[in-house]
Amino acid sequence: MGKVFVGHPVKIGTASELYSPLLMEGEEVENEFKGVRDGAIFTSKRLIVYNRQGITGKKIEFSNFPWRSITAFSVENSGTFDLDAEVKICGSGWGVCEVVFTKGTDVRAVLRFMNGKVFG
Repeated sequence: MGKVFVGHPVKIGTASELYSPLLMEGEEVENEFKGVRDGAIFTSKRLIVYNRQGITGKKIEFSNFPWRSITAFSVENSGTFDLDAEVKICGSGWGVCEVVFTKGTDVRAVLRFMNGKVFG
């Protein structure tokens, strides 16, 4: 999957037309992030990362990472001269996914949320 720029937190439901068909019965959206073209949805069961491709962005890749399959993750906050913060997620069977947030995103809150899902 590589690196995906998911931007900043937005109101839950902002991109629901993209992800609502993917949700399972009883699955709740708990956090939503949106960049210029890409985004991330944190649900009660998994992390969904979407990556618009091509010039028009009509082709969209959806990657699904069940919380139970995440084996490790790291958080890199934005420094003084950095424009972004990054979370690297490792899992069994799919390697590493790098999720990039805009500067100012509370990555500590993202870390706390992920701690609860992965280790809770």
